[in-house]
Amino acid sequence: MADDLRSLVEQLKAVAHPLRLRVLALLGSGEMCVCQVAETLSVPASSVSEALRELRRAGFVSERREGRWVYVSIPDPASPLVAILLREAASLPESAQDLGRAMDVKGIAVQDVCRKHLVSREEATHV
Repeated sequence: MADDLRSLVEQLKAVAHPLRLRVLALLGSGEMCVCQVAETLSVPASSVSEALRELRRAGFVSERREGRWVYVSIPDPASPLVAILLREAASLPESAQDLGRAMDVKGIAVQDVCRKHLVSREEATHV
């Protein structure tokens, strides 16, 4: 919960971007690996990492490491502001599409999803 006006403004700024709001809405369905988020949203992992950095700074997202993989989730219990944002985001057509795609991505082994993103990143640096 925001302690003062400045904190609340910073939290609102954190979700005042389409990608960050989509990431937050996607994590409302549960924990995901960063690569899974990138694959689901069809954006580069670097863009997802930047969005997650802002969401973490606002206290909306936590992470845990498991070997090479970084998993992100919404802390439990979610702040009242996050709960409101998740409820509102759930009604957006983009969120429904993202959640449908997430089901497909979650059906693929995390290692395979992340390996694909590592190969894509290596190919981009050799161009």
